Amino acid sequence: MKKRLLLILLYFTGYFLSCCASENQLITPALYPAVNSSSPSGVYPTDYSDNLNWLSKPVQKKYRADVFYIYPTVCTTQEKTNLCKVNNYQMRKDAQNVFKLQAEAFDTVANIYAPYYTQYNFRTFAYSNYEKIQKDTANNIQGLTDIYRALDYYFKNLNQGYPYILAGHSQGSGMLLIVLSDYMKKHPEHYKNMAAAYVIGYPVTKDFLRRNPHLKFAKKSNDTGVIISYDVQSPNKSGINVLQTENQLVINPINWKRSRKLAKAENNLGSLDEKTLKITTPGIADAKIDKKLGVIICSTANSDKYEIPLPELFGKGSFHGQDFQFYFLNLRQNAKNRLESFIKNK
Repeated sequence: MKKRLLLILLYFTGYFLSCCASENQLITPALYPAVNSSSPSGVYPTDYSDNLNWLSKPVQKKYRADVFYIYPTVCTTQEKTNLCKVNNYQMRKDAQNVFKLQAEAFDTVANIYAPYYTQYNFRTFAYSNYEKIQKDTANNIQGLTDIYRALDYYFKNLNQGYPYILAGHSQGSGMLLIVLSDYMKKHPEHYKNMAAAYVIGYPVTKDFLRRNPHLKFAKKSNDTGVIISYDVQSPNKSGINVLQTENQLVINPINWKRSRKLAKAENNLGSLDEKTLKITTPGIADAKIDKKLGVIICSTANSDKYEIPLPELFGKGSFHGQDFQFYFLNLRQNAKNRLESFIKNK
């Protein structure tokens, strides 16, 4: 069992790597002591004026824009609650690791803010969806409440009217869908400054947009106020993918088009190696949209190298864990383009 949990953890967070502060970030090094998150000591209102509750909070603003990042599933608890509360030691430790594989794609473009938040463990979330999560939150599940509280604090005390990007992956992106459909609908004064939302590794459907007419999906490389989404798999993908559904919308993360045209790996600006944290240029991954499945097909990466330890959830040949790393510099450049376009038009 311990070996299986380790494989699961490696999939969701990449390899265990030391986490140090990047140029413009304060990565909080302090972790709360390991606690049983079902105990009374693990239950309290999350105070986002406390720096310990931020995975990333810049010491000072260096850029003209921000990124608000929500990390993916790093909770591997087997507790009956199926949750890692905000002070869970293991979750915090591994959120720091995955930050370097994903959020730092934006660290030369914007000031990155990332709160710790209560989250579902991997198996509970896999069989949930954003609507169930929203309903659970109404029944006092703390995860989304934490994110809303962090957003409230961010906009009141940290944003200072700057344009910003929302970014997430997997469970983080599921949370972002609720933020976009609910929080932003209630706060148009904040929504108007959103340059883009990178909802990666979670389905954004036509039905979702029909039910939320204030939102729109990206059509090109520099449109703003839009949602960007994709999930990656190999051509020989087989088995189930619990995060896949009908009528998914997707955009190509190399050429930033929604056509079926292949974007070759030689045009990939750079991929991040999750073992060494070094960037390979050009990137190792090509990208082609499969409109029927609503996914990106990558034919140039070796799917055996990225074997999924939970084939009953994601099937064989999924690159879900590499959605950011494969197109690392493309995401960086695209965020820069969208922010520049947003600032210019404002």
